[in-house]
Amino acid sequence: MRHRTAAINRVIVLLVGLALLGFGTYAVAWDLQVPLVREWVSRYDRERVTALPDQDWWGWALAATVLVGLVFGIVLLALDLTRRRTSPVAVPDRESGTFVTVDLGSLANGVAIELAEYPGVRQTRARAVIERGLPTLSIVVTADPTLDLHDFTRKSEDVASWVASTLGGQEVATQVLLHLDRADHPVHVES
Repeated sequence: MRHRTAAINRVIVLLVGLALLGFGTYAVAWDLQVPLVREWVSRYDRERVTALPDQDWWGWALAATVLVGLVFGIVLLALDLTRRRTSPVAVPDRESGTFVTVDLGSLANGVAIELAEYPGVRQTRARAVIERGLPTLSIVVTADPTLDLHDFTRKSEDVASWVASTLGGQEVATQVLLHLDRADHPVHVES
């Protein structure tokens, strides 16, 4: 989810939450017979309020409310569920002066394969996503708890530096997330 979409979601949730909190507080206060709320309710014209569903416009108002809510929900879901896939990156070729297109997903898989060869690494997963507006190679590494963290960190930084130099100054981040198995976790080999 993009940063702007997440901010819009939070604002919508805040507004809906505050509205529901207000209605709920009003209903609870009425049920608890709070004098101020009871006075507000007593000012309602009961005949007019109970006659609202009999008005000609009532059905249209309900239909419009359902339609607006449905469209709003579908648009919000579409924004939330959009994939954060990256676009190919055009990298200038120094020798020919032309541009070479690089698929970041394939590059992420290559980085994952490179890190999978490190001793103690049990599994790697890779994907290329947009993270806070920045194309990111996200590699998740699951490793043995006895892994040399210092050396693995150096290896990860070397790979990230290689990616940066390969992409010729394009703004692409490399993220390596390391998960260490529990020390008592048995090693199981998939066949």
